[in-house]
Amino acid sequence: MEMLLLDGVSGFLINDLPEVDSLQFKKLCYSLASFSNGRLLSFENPHISQNFYRAELGLNEGTLFILLNCSYPLIGFASSVEYVNIKFIDHSLSSVVEAFGNGFRVASVSELNEILVLDERTFTVVNKNSLNKSELNQIFCWKPKTVGDVIFNFWD
Repeated sequence: MEMLLLDGVSGFLINDLPEVDSLQFKKLCYSLASFSNGRLLSFENPHISQNFYRAELGLNEGTLFILLNCSYPLIGFASSVEYVNIKFIDHSLSSVVEAFGNGFRVASVSELNEILVLDERTFTVVNKNSLNKSELNQIFCWKPKTVGDVIFNFWD
């Protein structure tokens, strides 16, 4: 399934978009930890070089990262999060997130790992998008490889 890259999803905005509800996301993370008999190990807000919230859950089967885009209620799961290197995964907790009916959408690993196609000639992104000029400038500067690298990025 091809994901539409919406205006502002990279964190570089022309128009002011409302920020996502970080308190609701934090509550969701605590609920997911409780539901899975795990615990919330850390919670990090977006900052100058990171456009997403990052929660780290300690589960019986290991560590799970839950990421939330700062502009849209879009969640991704990852097995590891390192600077400019996120390993996205599908996780069984995604159905739990959607069952809570809280407005969050979980992006699948196939959506996040979709190859980002850049047309250097026309300075455009070929993938479905409504990205703004500031975002296109950042994309052509940072050269992300996947859709997930745009949605959850470490650009400054």
